[in-house]
Amino acid sequence: MNVPRNVVILFLCLMASMKVFADDSFCIDGFVYSIMEDHRSVALASYKAQPETDYSRPLHVEASVVFEGKTYPVKKIDTRAFQNVTEVREVVIDEGIEDIGNYAFYGCTNLKSIFIPSSVMGIGEGLFGSCYNLTSVEVDPDNESLDSRDGSNAIIDSDYDKLLVACSSTRIPASVKSLADFSFYYCSVMEQLVIPEGVKAIGNRAFFGCSSLQSIVLPESLTEIGGEAFLGCNSLTSIVIPKNVESIADGNIFMACNSLTSVVVDPANSNYDSRSNCNGIVRKSDSTLIASCRSTSLSRDISVLGDYCFEGTIIHSVNIHSNIVSISSNAFDCCYEIDEITVSTDNPNYASVKGSNALLSKDGKILLVGCRTTVIPETVETIGYSAFAGRYSKLMLRIPEHVKSIEMDAFRGCNAICGVILPASLQSLGSSAFYGCANLSVVQMLAPVTIESDTFSKCYHLSAVSLPDGLLRIDRNAFEDCKSLRHIKIPSSVTKIDKTAFKGCDALDYK
Repeated sequence: MNVPRNVVILFLCLMASMKVFADDSFCIDGFVYSIMEDHRSVALASYKAQPETDYSRPLHVEASVVFEGKTYPVKKIDTRAFQNVTEVREVVIDEGIEDIGNYAFYGCTNLKSIFIPSSVMGIGEGLFGSCYNLTSVEVDPDNESLDSRDGSNAIIDSDYDKLLVACSSTRIPASVKSLADFSFYYCSVMEQLVIPEGVKAIGNRAFFGCSSLQSIVLPESLTEIGGEAFLGCNSLTSIVIPKNVESIADGNIFMACNSLTSVVVDPANSNYDSRSNCNGIVRKSDSTLIASCRSTSLSRDISVLGDYCFEGTIIHSVNIHSNIVSISSNAFDCCYEIDEITVSTDNPNYASVKGSNALLSKDGKILLVGCRTTVIPETVETIGYSAFAGRYSKLMLRIPEHVKSIEMDAFRGCNAICGVILPASLQSLGSSAFYGCANLSVVQMLAPVTIESDTFSKCYHLSAVSLPDGLLRIDRNAFEDCKSLRHIKIPSSVTKIDKTAFKGCDALDYK
């Protein structure tokens, strides 16, 4: 049958603007839609910039779309739908769309303005992260759930006066009572911020990635600070915690604040202090250090190092004095640059053999914290939870014969390690013990201990593994994504290999 040429051209043009996918989704002019569970509406899943589109004009997100003769209402903009679409400068969302997912416009670096219609009720977190040029955020005045009051250039929950999403040009209105989780997420060009009186709570990771923020003033009305609230505020140099703060979440709220050198708690605060000018936050009720910076000192009136209290802090030496009676197992997480660890000989619970540069239990049997220069003492039988995570700096790791147990996450993320020898004395090997050791290439196991879940997962360069006779089990995701692993000889003693043990080992000739 001869098809007229004009019909062929029309068909090709339609196919160029509309693509059908196998998973109940379709594409029209760069907009990819997914059919929702009700089979009557769709979500905008993603968008790819089109070379023929004039981005000097507003990009309209339409509230309905026609596909195969059927009209679908668009109810939602999915998580990361416009992520890194740098061509877009202005976005207008049509009336009818009800929800906008997390990080929907993250990385739209040239986005300057956006309009939110009255129909939108649900707003995700981190919406405008790394939108460096965004200066205008407007919510339709008829929206009953959200607003952008007082020209704030923010999205605010009208019922709870909670600022949900901000940008670098946001001005916090005096009527706002709280800042939501991730509210200022990656507002990377914001340099200064004064939070007005009336704000009582700052949410988890509220200022995540505000890397240019040099100065922030917290109001006296503030009573609550969420977890890792200032994570990645790398230009922040000083901060004052007001007198009415009653609750600070566990974990270092100043993680990766590498320029921070001054932390002061108002002396009138009943719950926290920065005693002896320690440049940290100490909980008064039990003298526990809960947050720190690179200049924090362990004064003798601090008795406990709390959960993640030094997490993500650049420190090179640790001196545990005799009055510190308790140290959380994760107190030094993500402290990758520790070179020296010493413990007072008078400490009742901890020890450090001279020259070992390790924090040990008092009897010397458990290595609790290691560093880049640690020498594992002969007394050690257990390498504790997360003991060396990210810190071991030698190419070859040979665990001494006296070690009987390596606990969970012990060497997680130690990218310097290229080779590991596990001794015949070993009786247990914890899950994720070598997870993410990206440059680990050779492993020799001399003890038939179970290879627990995720033990060598994400060791991308792992190419040679020697397993001993007597080994019985290889657990879930044990070697997941070891993409360089081409051959492994499984001993006949093995009775169980989890079906996900070698997931993602695409080059492996045994699975």
